[in-house]
Amino acid sequence: MTTTTSQSADIARLLSPKRIAVVGASDDIVRIRGRVMHLLLKRGYTGEVFPVTPSRAEVQGLKAYPRVGDVPGGVDLALVAVPAGLVLGVLEDCAAAKVGAAVIFSSGFAEEGGEMAEVQAEMVALSRRTGLRIIGPNAMGFYNILDRTAATFSPAAEIAPVDAPLPDHGIAVVAQSGGLGFALYNRGVRRSLPFTHVVATGNEADLEALDFADALLDDPRVAQLMMFIEGVKNGDKLVPLARKAARLGKPVIMAKVGRSVAAQRAAASHTASLTGSDAAYDAIFDRYGVIRADDQDEMIDIAAAFSVGPLPRGRRVAIVTSSGGSGSWMADAIEQAGLSVPLLSEELQARIRPLIPSYGATQNPVDITAQGLAAFDTVIEALAESAETDAVVIVAPLGSVGAVSAFSPEALKAAIAKAGKPVVFYSYTPPSPDVSALMAGLGTTIFTTLTGCAAALAHLVRYREAVERLAHADPGPAAAPDSSEALAGLPAGACMLTEVQAKRLLAAAGIPVTEEELATSADAAVAAATRLGGKVALKLMSPQLPHKTDAGAVLLNIEGEAAIRDGYAQLTGPVAAALPGIDIHGVLVQRMAAPGVEMIAGVTVDPDFGPLVMIGAGGIFVEILKDVAVSPAPIDRAEALRMIGRLKSMALLDGARGRPRADIEALADLVVRLSDLALATADRVREIDVNPIFVRPDGVVAVDALARLEAAARPAPAIRPQPLAAAGE
Repeated sequence: MTTTTSQSADIARLLSPKRIAVVGASDDIVRIRGRVMHLLLKRGYTGEVFPVTPSRAEVQGLKAYPRVGDVPGGVDLALVAVPAGLVLGVLEDCAAAKVGAAVIFSSGFAEEGGEMAEVQAEMVALSRRTGLRIIGPNAMGFYNILDRTAATFSPAAEIAPVDAPLPDHGIAVVAQSGGLGFALYNRGVRRSLPFTHVVATGNEADLEALDFADALLDDPRVAQLMMFIEGVKNGDKLVPLARKAARLGKPVIMAKVGRSVAAQRAAASHTASLTGSDAAYDAIFDRYGVIRADDQDEMIDIAAAFSVGPLPRGRRVAIVTSSGGSGSWMADAIEQAGLSVPLLSEELQARIRPLIPSYGATQNPVDITAQGLAAFDTVIEALAESAETDAVVIVAPLGSVGAVSAFSPEALKAAIAKAGKPVVFYSYTPPSPDVSALMAGLGTTIFTTLTGCAAALAHLVRYREAVERLAHADPGPAAAPDSSEALAGLPAGACMLTEVQAKRLLAAAGIPVTEEELATSADAAVAAATRLGGKVALKLMSPQLPHKTDAGAVLLNIEGEAAIRDGYAQLTGPVAAALPGIDIHGVLVQRMAAPGVEMIAGVTVDPDFGPLVMIGAGGIFVEILKDVAVSPAPIDRAEALRMIGRLKSMALLDGARGRPRADIEALADLVVRLSDLALATADRVREIDVNPIFVRPDGVVAVDALARLEAAARPAPAIRPQPLAAAGE
């Protein structure tokens, strides 16, 4: 759920306190407990500050008080910098004195383990009991730049001049790591980006990163969020946060660590192994327009791109350069990022041609040459005004203010303001701080790497597409369908289902499955094959045998009574004997399905985010190819088609190299039905794997499937399989 109105108000008060107590205050500004107070006083805080320490009558020139409760008139916020063993007592004092919130800089709690983890648990209980809101422990605090409240010990708080102008709107940073959160601010200030807040949440005994992010989205001065997280305690907060940010048009740029295989869950199905914990985050980010970045510089580049004005309407980029080689290199980077550098129309080229030397180029990139710098303004204005381009990149060396003397800042500012699209610079020499500040004032920004510039523009495009998609096609939270029919007759305990049982689930959801019968004798297998007609597959059924092909428990293209009896005997005899301890349910006699493009679909119920639905290239090499798309349920038809369209195997479905086009619409319907089934059964069905699915020109069919159940909350009568008769009985 999203942050409650009450909690949002608590956070707003916490970030804008009028009266602050510094508990453990010291005159030694090198130590944390002295530096916190020093920064608070020196960074322009206009409220009242009260040092709290029993050992001094005065600290840093201000009257000190022995305890928080001794401060006359009370305080809004306590900044706690005392040894870990004293923190709980200080919090009790804060609660008794009706302090609204506390920032705990002290470390050595849950991150240390043992009895100190129990002390942190006591903090949580105190917060719940008294209403005292807590940042930390082990936190670096926060810096509310707009209200000049530096409640932190981070040296990054001093990176900007005290009298620096406050932005009308800007970037809020929320991080579980204080060092990284303030490092983002540090780097961004050096790029002349505007910031509103930096919040470092530490161990999150009470308030979490997502709580602050949600509350900050409500601040009209916050235009975008940068976040660093290692994980979330309450996954149900992430999707509402992402949806809210998209609705408000406020980009969320997220660094989420934990991509390694070691961080993923082990599971029985292909689906679960392909949708581990990190893939779950990726799926949610992709669905709801959250932009994932891999390092600090990428985050800053993306934030810089979002700071320069309207989003691009499409993927067409015009490049203006004074260096032909640099312009060509930028064109390569732009196209590798998924954007285009289109040939300009003859009309637009004709407008540009008289402005540059005859040996320049007008096609795109537009090379004005080093001799044509005086025409920079006019060329940029022509491209910025043109409906043929969605963004403009200017390639130029900006190492000094003298480098921009060839064009008029006023004219450039006017052209950028009129453009209605991003107009950005790439400098192939390190730009000077003065030039960076100048360009920020003109409404643009300077990138220092080709790939950073190209990737940032591509993120703008994808973000716009995501926001538009969510506004028009996202189904939103949906009530789960009735699960009674789907779950009828399934075992009550935790177990893997056989293919037969898993397909009952699929059929109940309206998903087409193969024609088949379960046989518990050779005679029954022959009779089933006769009724089905044609060639059949024989499959040994056991809940302990999720991957039958790997165990040699599948026989294909079997025809004729003798062959069926021999196959049944082989599966229930030597094959079963080689698999000791498995519970044999019988042999599935399955009519051989007409072939098609092999796909896989599945569901895994993530412990944080609920059902995730996967579609991808199927068959026996699915985990090698890893051509999959994942999205959280609920999924509508538009989202299902988008997932399929993202696959490399889309070319096969679409009829590559003269093949007939597969029924992509039927495959999308299967994904939607699987999503509905996942929502209906999420409390019991933890994994579903449908592999392969044959996608033919006239429809789809689920050829094989498995599922894993969690124990029912209330035991239900289990339907036991018939005992397996001896082969030939």
